[in-house]
Amino acid sequence: MKLINIIVPDRQLHDVNRILREADVGGMSYHRIEGRSKAKATEFIPKYKIEVVVRDDQVEDLMSRIVDRVGGDINTGGKIFVVDVTAAVDLPTKKRGEAAI
Repeated sequence: MKLINIIVPDRQLHDVNRILREADVGGMSYHRIEGRSKAKATEFIPKYKIEVVVRDDQVEDLMSRIVDRVGGDINTGGKIFVVDVTAAVDLPTKKRGEAAI
């Protein structure tokens, strides 16, 4: 399993949500954050950090969908980070591993 962290500008939150639904990804969490680029900008820009846990075999397709639909605009910024998830538990059902996602 992988945790995908997607950081996008405010206006792209709903686009990413739509992409995740189309890809049949289960749950999604998002947080409002502020950040700045590595350029010399000193001002923090409002963004959203979207978190989703997926099966390993979903990662490449999902990243491609996101890059194709919301990537490519140098003025919007954004990043995707992928992190290994070693365990998951769905508390209501007590399911573990991929069954929990």
